[in-house]
Amino acid sequence: YSLVTNDVKILAGNLTSADFFVILRDAFDVLRGEGRTHPKMMSVGIHPRLLGHPARIGGLSRFMDYVQEAEDAWVCRRADIARHWARHCPPEGQRPGSP
Repeated sequence: YSLVTNDVKILAGNLTSADFFVILRDAFDVLRGEGRTHPKMMSVGIHPRLLGHPARIGGLSRFMDYVQEAEDAWVCRRADIARHWARHCPPEGQRPGSP
């Protein structure tokens, strides 16, 4: 969970929705590049009373359109990540072949 890709930056730094889009896009591009050899995860903090304002939501909307164009990115919720982790990385002793 990073404050860099969090909508509180809009209020704290007087950023526009366009600025927020650029921050998200740039972080995504770097992580996507690094993820080609080592898996990466990007979390975007969203608070309905901050980003849900009509004058602020545009940056997130543009970012989601941008990410949807990347065929190698998985957009998911926390519950999806937890299920994936439990399925693919079970605790020691619960892995196939464990005593």
